[in-house]
Parts: sequence; structure tokens; C-alpha cells
Amino acid sequence: MSEKEPLRVAVVGLRIHAGGLEPDRNHGLIKSFHGQEEARITAYCEWDEEESAALASLARHDPDARIFDNLCDLFEWDGFDAAVVMLPPDEAARAAERLAEAGKHMFIEKQAARTAAELQPVVELAKARDLVVQIGYPWPRHPVAQEIRRCLDEGVLGKLLAMEARLVTIQVGPGLREPDHWMYRRETEGGGILHMEGGHWLTLFQMFAQARVRSVTALCSRRTDEIQDGVEDAATVALEYENGVHACLHMGYLLSGIGPRNDTFMAVRGQLGAATWSPVGDGVLNVSSAAPEWAGAPERQFNMPPAPRPVYAEQWGFEYVADFVRAVREGGKAVVSIEDAHHILQIFDAAYASSRTGRRIEI
Repeated sequence: MSEKEPLRVAVVGLRIHAGGLEPDRNHGLIKSFHGQEEARITAYCEWDEEESAALASLARHDPDARIFDNLCDLFEWDGFDAAVVMLPPDEAARAAERLAEAGKHMFIEKQAARTAAELQPVVELAKARDLVVQIGYPWPRHPVAQEIRRCLDEGVLGKLLAMEARLVTIQVGPGLREPDHWMYRRETEGGGILHMEGGHWLTLFQMFAQARVRSVTALCSRRTDEIQDGVEDAATVALEYENGVHACLHMGYLLSGIGPRNDTFMAVRGQLGAATWSPVGDGVLNVSSAAPEWAGAPERQFNMPPAPRPVYAEQWGFEYVADFVRAVREGGKAVVSIEDAHHILQIFDAAYASSRTGRRIEI
């Protein structure tokens, strides 16, 4: 690929955050890639019959792209340099391994696999073939997350001591989150609320702690009758990082559907101050600090609403995709790498083991 030529991207799967190309709806990752000046979607590949209408719509809106209904034909054509994988974790891991064997760079929408062991072959292949593999955890690009990181870097919060986060959202049940959907089944997703949503928050924890998790203690439970037996709809996880930082993550499919759809919170606490934020909110960041340079105004509020854009995760999500395209074209590193995703899956595995055994699990 010449530096002047756009990155040729194949879309593999349409089943999570894919969206479409209709102007006024279906704002997803396809629009994020379609809007990149240095990338061009050359093919769409999907074999699930339930996505046939979505595939046909893409064919109408993007007539220059090739359409495939199986991976074998896509590989025989080989008209792409990178793939964006949007499949359930049980299929994503298998597809990613084949793509890595073929030497393709990848953007994999979460999750990349059900367990750390499933993802290990992809990690090894990506390293051996020097591939850029970025995982769909875009929160490090959010303006508030970057401001918190700046506060840590500049000493506003002092030495980082502890973090906590909460995501409580709509229950799994008929008319709410359909219990038969692959997102809420162990055989396809790999777990419950922690597995489905926890990676976003763990990515932010790692961004702030700048360290890996050393040990995990967790309670993962089924609190309603609608979610599949053996899959948690409530999880409380305590984490110890290698640098001693503590973190607590609480998650649940617990809301009835009456009132707000999400209850979210994040706090980052240091020896000199703290930052608090509601990630699924309006971009308001509250910071307090005992640092000398803050003496005149030790408590401050920052209004940092994300810039809107009709794609997945608005402008900051678009920039996260641009980071991937740039990394492939310029030989850079993924913002959230395949190694990061593997570590997140290790945390999930440890949390489930801790919940089963009642023990703290070392990673």
C-alpha cells in the first residue's frame, strides 16, 4: 500500500455497532470508516441470514464495494489491507484468527473473544506478523477521559490512590433487552453484564492507572429470572493494580425501564484531589485539588460535551477509528491493543473464577 493510496478496509460482520449508510439513521462504525479520508471500504461480508436486509442496503448505498456472504470468498478476492470485525465474541475470535493468518490488520469491535484462552492465538499471530489490531473500546478518546489523564500527568490529583465506576442499565427481559439475543447468552457472548460492558470501564481504569491488574475479587450473580441461568446481571468487582492502586467496578442489568436508561459514575481519587464524572452523560467533569496552584479555586467544574457526529460514539468515536487508520498507514500502535483486550479477558476470567470460588484470584 502506497502512502498516497487509501487503506482498503473489509467489513466482516454487521452484528454489533455496525450501523449502515442511510443518511438519517443507523449511525455506526460503518459510517466511521466510510468517513475517513485515508480509508476506503472495499467489501462487506456477512453470512447471518438475519442481516441479509442490512447487507442489501449497503450494496445499494455503496455500489462500488464488493458483497460477500462467506469468509472463504472474501479471502480468495484479497482486495483489502485491513478488516473491521463486528461479530459476536464466539465468531469474532475465529474470524480474527483467520484474518491474522492472512496478514490483515484489524479493528475488532468488543469483545474479541469469550475468554483469554480463545484470544491467545490471535495475540501470538498479530505479534508474529507485526499487525495493528485495535479493539473497539473508544473511551480513551473521550474529551473528559483525556482531561482526567491530563490532571494526573500534571499532578493536579497527586499520587493516584483509587478509582471506582458504576454502570447500571436496563434489565434483560421481553420488551427491554431480549433474553434470546446473543449479547445475553454465555455460549455466544461469554458472560453477562461484566463481559458485555465491563471492558469500556476497565480500559479507562488502565488509562488512568497506567498499570495492569494484579488480583481480582468479585461477586457475579443472577438477580432476575429473565437472563439465562449461569449468566450474571449484577457484578461487583474489586481490583488491585500492580502499582497498588485499588479500583471497584459495579455493573448491573437492573433498571426497570421506567425513568433513566443508564445510571453511570466514575471517580478517580489521588492524594491531592479527585475527579468525578458521569460517562453516559453531558460531559460535566468535577475536579477538586489541594495542589498549590489550585489554591485560588480548589473546586472546579468543566463542561466538555462531546462534539456531535452521526457515527458510533460521535466525534470522539470517529477520532478513535482515525487513530487505527493512521496506525496502520504510518506503522504506529493501537490505542487499545490486542494485548490490552487479552488482559481485559483475563480480568473477566478471574472475576468469574473468584465469584465461583469465593477467593481472590491472582493474574
